[in-house]
Amino acid sequence: MFYRLEDLALSPPSANRIFLRFEDKTYTYAQAYDTVLRYATWLRENRGVKKGEMVGLMWQNTDTLIFLAVALWALGAVPALLNYNLTGQPLVHCVKKASARLVLVDPVVASNVTEEVRAELKDTKFEVVTEELERQMLYCDAVRPPDEVRSDVTGKDMAMLIYTSGTTGLPKAAIVSWDKVVVVAGFTSRWIGTTKNDVFYTVSLLPLFFPSFQKCSPY
Repeated sequence: MFYRLEDLALSPPSANRIFLRFEDKTYTYAQAYDTVLRYATWLRENRGVKKGEMVGLMWQNTDTLIFLAVALWALGAVPALLNYNLTGQPLVHCVKKASARLVLVDPVVASNVTEEVRAELKDTKFEVVTEELERQMLYCDAVRPPDEVRSDVTGKDMAMLIYTSGTTGLPKAAIVSWDKVVVVAGFTSRWIGTTKNDVFYTVSLLPLFFPSFQKCSPY
C-alpha cells in the first residue's frame, strides 16, 4: 500500500488529484505521501520504530489514522488497530496481544488509557498525539525509508493486526495478511465500479477495520 501511494504521488497525472477528504480538509496524493514520509521520519528518529515492530494505533476514524498506518508500513512495521472504545482489562488484553512497546493515542480518547491500564502495561509507552506533537511530526524531513525495510515482505505476511468487538468476551486479535488487503481492496473497487472521478464515502461509528475481521486468521 505504501508503494501504491508512492506511485500515485509521483506520477504527474495523479499527483495533484484528491486522495482523501476529512471534514474540511483535503489531501492530494502528493500531499499525503509527503505527510506519510514526515510521520515515518519522526517515528524512526524519535521513537525508534523498526522493521517488523508492532505499534498500537488507538485512533478514531481520521486522516491522521490513515497517515500513521501508512507511515508504519513505510518503515516495515505493523500497525495494531486498537478499538478506540476500549478501556480497562479489554484494552490491556489487546495491547498485550500485540506486544506493543508503543501505542499512539488519539487525544479525543486519551481518557480511556487510565492509570490502571498504564500500571498493568509498564513496558508500553502510551503517546497521546496532541496537535502540538503532530506539528512536530510535520516539521520532520520527508525522508523515504529504504526499500530494504520492506523488500522481503510476502503476501502471507501480516499487514496489520485487528480485533473483534469483544461482545462475547475479550476481543480476539486477528491477522490481516497483505494478500487479504490487496484482494479486498481490488474486489471492493470492481464490485462498486468506482472510477478516478468518484468519491468513496465512509461513515461509521465503529473503527474502519471492523467490517472485515470475520475473515481473518486468529492470532
